Amino acid sequence: MTARKRHWAAFASAMTVAVCGTVWLGASWDDVRRGNGVSVDRETKSPEEIRKYWTPERIRQAEPMEMPAWDPCEHFPSQLSPDCW
Repeated sequence: MTARKRHWAAFASAMTVAVCGTVWLGASWDDVRRGNGVSVDRETKSPEEIRKYWTPERIRQAEPMEMPAWDPCEHFPSQLSPDCW
């Protein structure tokens, strides 16, 4: 095999890998784009109204909400994160 054919073979292999990688990334992008489930609520009340609402009795009875956990293995394909292997 001549040097010119080897160069074309290497080029064709590199292009094939690039195209396949692009297709694979495009196919898995919906999983990545969905987000991590975190929601944000903006409070429209003034700080004084919020302080009036949170009486000592309400503070004692308040229970913390469960924090959402982000699992990289859930949102990314397993090939991208060694922790998911």
